[in-house]
Amino acid sequence: MIQWLWFFIDCEGRSVIIDDMMLISKKTADIINAQKPIDQTILERVKKALARKGVILHQSRDTDEWLVSKGAEAVTFSDCTIVMHTNVSASGFFEELIHYGQIMSGRAMTGNIENNILMEIEVKERLIKHQQAYGITDYEVRILTDILNYYRMELENIGKAGGQHV
Repeated sequence: MIQWLWFFIDCEGRSVIIDDMMLISKKTADIINAQKPIDQTILERVKKALARKGVILHQSRDTDEWLVSKGAEAVTFSDCTIVMHTNVSASGFFEELIHYGQIMSGRAMTGNIENNILMEIEVKERLIKHQQAYGITDYEVRILTDILNYYRMELENIGKAGGQHV
């Protein structure tokens, strides 16, 4: 069984490891509420462009609770349906667009933990590198950096275990 630990930076700037779903939900809600939401003009423009491609970008108060319970701001499904929190941050917004691109390019293989980690590392590195262009706050970069370090550690552990998740 794969157990994910979640890394976040709390409002005082301390790294926090969360491994309990109730705590994940509370911390995710706190982080979403503390972050600056994506500019609505950008959101609407991208939403319309995706709709022209047949991609559904769904946001509603009904799905907000589900996302928070999963410890996420947004999720991209393999059919390219994208579900985002109604208060999604710039990093959460652009992360899912990058995941959409990974899926469309055929590089995102579901069910392969090593590939999933590589895709997450790629996204986090890109978001941090292009922080200014994407309008990502320093607060979000600290969160992304902690998560990136965790994924790199996980990838190293898989390598040490001969390709098996430990």
